[in-house]
Amino acid sequence: MKNNQLMIYGAYGYAGELMVREAVAQRLRPIIAGRDAEKLKPIATELSLECRAFGVRNTGSNLQDISVLLNCAGPFSATAEPLARACLAQQIHYLDITGEIDIFRKCHALDEEARQQNVLILPGAGTDIVPTDCLAAMLKEKLPVATRIDLALSFGTNPSIGTVNTMIESFGKGGLIREGGMLKVVSNAFQMRKIPFQNKPQWAMTIPWGDVFTSGISTGVPDGAVYMAMPRMSIYMIRLTNPVKGILNTQFGQKITKRLAGWLMKSTPNVYALTATVGIRIAQYCLDYTGPGGYYTPSMLLGSRFIESIPGIEVHVLNQRLRKI
Repeated sequence: MKNNQLMIYGAYGYAGELMVREAVAQRLRPIIAGRDAEKLKPIATELSLECRAFGVRNTGSNLQDISVLLNCAGPFSATAEPLARACLAQQIHYLDITGEIDIFRKCHALDEEARQQNVLILPGAGTDIVPTDCLAAMLKEKLPVATRIDLALSFGTNPSIGTVNTMIESFGKGGLIREGGMLKVVSNAFQMRKIPFQNKPQWAMTIPWGDVFTSGISTGVPDGAVYMAMPRMSIYMIRLTNPVKGILNTQFGQKITKRLAGWLMKSTPNVYALTATVGIRIAQYCLDYTGPGGYYTPSMLLGSRFIESIPGIEVHVLNQRLRKI
């Protein structure tokens, strides 16, 4: 590995700028990067940071002195794989904050090459999967013979518009669960459960969240699903999309559905601040990392208790039976 230098790519996006400011608050001096030099200049000037403008498929010499690259530039379907491959070629640890299953699968396919190059490949270094990945690993430790682990999410109010858009993009493809260690395509809102969340029980539906894939890698547990809390009527409405998945998978269908979601969303939680805290903590760990390379999930690299080290995070163990429909 090279100098102990962090690069944050996509630094002028909302999440990227939060990452940069958190890094500076933690006394790091990251090199900030992205595709647009003009958009980089204001934050680089304000924080007295070096900036570099380049495309994900034309990294050139821009990575030659970097030891860890944190990718915050979406869409990750366009940026993750080329940047991860560029990092492999130059022996640089790769991180991103995606929550998309397709990206996790593509990065996991790089595991053997990453081992040979002694490079870390860790997509999902944000709040999309870090809390739930650590929770899945805790459950596996408490239930070592478990053959199924289900996870559930509640945002308290509404999920963020970014999360909703990711869900909309999946509606045209259907849902996903893990069965026998393999991903299985199912209908949208395939199952409903009333989940005993800490504040109050809430109805939730299965969604094709990143943990459907990553928690299987982290724990080795063959079966599982991820649920998201939603109003019961909304779940029934989502189930109505199953006969028209073909339309929802078109550009027109996506555009109309996302516009409707944006109009309906009145408040969103500030999950991005937590993503910045978590992402920079993981980046700091990787800067000092001297262990073996390969594909890692957050809990595989930092342990199941990592999430408890983040200020404001609490873990509660409940013992209640769940109702499934």
